[in-house]
Amino acid sequence: MIMSENYFRDRADNCNRLAREESDLEMRGMLCDLELDYRAKALHAAAHGWRDAPRYFELAEA
Repeated sequence: MIMSENYFRDRADNCNRLAREESDLEMRGMLCDLELDYRAKALHAAAHGWRDAPRYFELAEA
């Protein structure tokens, strides 16, 4: 399944937020590594043009 650029960026932002709130240094490091992985995947998705599918109400406006 192909995920979109926005999906990966949202996941990276969530990991960043959780890492800032985490007090355990090992868990914080794991969350930061996961954030970097998601950001790399977002760049890959952007390079391949993987976007979110249009929603029904967006198609109705066109």
